[in-house]
Amino acid sequence: MQLHEKVCLVVPCYNEAARLKIPDFLKSDPHIFFIFVDDGSGDKTSQIIQPHCNGRLHLLKLEKNVGKAEAVRKGMLYFLENDFFSGIEWAGFWDADLATPLSEVPTFLHYISLYKKVDAIWGSRVFRLGSKIVRSQKRHICGRFFATALFLLFRIGSYDTQCGAKLFRRAVIHKSFGAPFISRWIFDVEILLLLKDHEVIEYPVSSWEDVAGSKLKITHQIFRILTDLWKIRKKFKQY
Repeated sequence: MQLHEKVCLVVPCYNEAARLKIPDFLKSDPHIFFIFVDDGSGDKTSQIIQPHCNGRLHLLKLEKNVGKAEAVRKGMLYFLENDFFSGIEWAGFWDADLATPLSEVPTFLHYISLYKKVDAIWGSRVFRLGSKIVRSQKRHICGRFFATALFLLFRIGSYDTQCGAKLFRRAVIHKSFGAPFISRWIFDVEILLLLKDHEVIEYPVSSWEDVAGSKLKITHQIFRILTDLWKIRKKFKQY
C-alpha cells in the first residue's frame, strides 16, 4: 500500500548508533519525512544521521539528555514551527528501532479513512490471527497489568498505550505536546487524558517485533512508573 499524502515522523534517539538503520528509513515510502531528535547521545548517533539529512531527513540535536517524552515533545513542536512542514496534515512519533515497520504508515492512514473523523491514531500490539507480534511473555503480561491499572485509575479503555507508533492530526498537536509532561516514559497516558474530548482510535498493527537494546527496563522502573501514575492522576483530577 502506498501513501498519497505526506506524513512526518519524529524519531527520538538516545545512544542508538548500534541499532539505527538509516537505509531502512531511506527506502521507506517517499511521502514519509523524518525528524530525528538526538536526545543528548554520548555515542555517534548524530554522526550517523547527519550525512543523510536532506529534504526527507532532518536532525534536531539536543545538548543534554531530557528523556523520551521531552525529546518527542520538542520534535513535534519543531514540526509545527518549521515552515518546511506546513503542508503536512499528519505527524507523529515512531521508535528508532523500527519495532513497528514503516510499511504500517500507509495502513494507518487507510484505517483512518474508515472513520468519519479521527484526530489521532495509535498503534496497538494485539495478538491476533494474521498478525506477527513478537513480544516476550513478561512484557505482554506487564502490558496487560498496565492497561488494567489505567482503566481502574482513569477509565482509559486503551488496549495498548505504549506502542511507539502514533500519528496525530496537525490541529491537535499543540494541545497534545504544548506543555512538558510529568513522566519521561508513560507520557502517552497524559496525551490520552489531554485528548479525552477528541477522537483517538487504536489500530492493531500487523507486525511488531521486540528489538534488543531497549532503554526502558520495566522491572527496574516499576516504582518510578507507579509514582508517575499517581502524579498524573493527581494532576488530571481537575479536568
